Amino acid sequence: MSDLITALDNTELEWWKEKIEEHRIRFVNKPSYYVEKIIKERKINKEDLEKNIEGILLSLREEAWQTYLIDEALFNSEIISHLFVNRNLPKTILSELLNREFFNLDLEKLSKEEIEIKIAKIVGDSTGRVFPYIYQLSLSTTNSRRTRSGKVFETLIESFFDILQYPYETQSSISSGEYWSLGKKVDLIVPDVEKYSKERAKCAVVTMKTSLRERWQEVAEELHRTSVPHIYLLTLDPKVSGNLIDTIKRYNITLVILKKDKERFPRSDNVKDYETFFKKEIPYIANYWKA
Repeated sequence: MSDLITALDNTELEWWKEKIEEHRIRFVNKPSYYVEKIIKERKINKEDLEKNIEGILLSLREEAWQTYLIDEALFNSEIISHLFVNRNLPKTILSELLNREFFNLDLEKLSKEEIEIKIAKIVGDSTGRVFPYIYQLSLSTTNSRRTRSGKVFETLIESFFDILQYPYETQSSISSGEYWSLGKKVDLIVPDVEKYSKERAKCAVVTMKTSLRERWQEVAEELHRTSVPHIYLLTLDPKVSGNLIDTIKRYNITLVILKKDKERFPRSDNVKDYETFFKKEIPYIANYWKA
């Protein structure tokens, strides 16, 4: 039996990282694709959002995630197959296992269960012997999932702005020079940067984070550095404490959270739910600029 692979040298590691990204691009779509596909399929319109904006936010996010997982499973299958077909040592490991454990079997004398056990052993043994490849694939997938989760959330919020016909600009639609004064943690401006430069107190600055942990501090630092007077921080994180709310209030941060979480803080005026944000806060600002 060929030696166990215990580590990848730099050359092999770079090859594997490159192949992972190549296959991910081939089989896994951008987060915006999944969001736009599901919104189109479900025919989400303004009336739907006005009736149940939070429920739709959560259900669309879950549907987008489940659709992504299907593509991710195909990606994993293809990249691991590519490894065993195209790299000499993994290919040799699999070949020797098949020759020893499977090809010399008299399948007619074995039950279906016995054959399945043999195949499972080959799968387990072969993947175990090339585990450094699997480990690197797992790291890559974890990072990709974390990034995609945030991008799906951002795309959903932007899509809601579009459906509700609220004016806004995002980082992707503004040149880095114009956006620099607002900081990298800002995701969108209502109604736009031009209006913000004229009367920033009458505009909405919005940022989004699926989870907070210590990341709210990044937002606070940007506020201080860029002199943004106030910012809406949208999150789906249920682990919000009273101490955190009191702290971010000092930085002029309004937290937007799910209604069930907002109910724990009935007296905190710097905490809003999504319905209030989309049906009162943003319309008020948008209407100001219509006058």
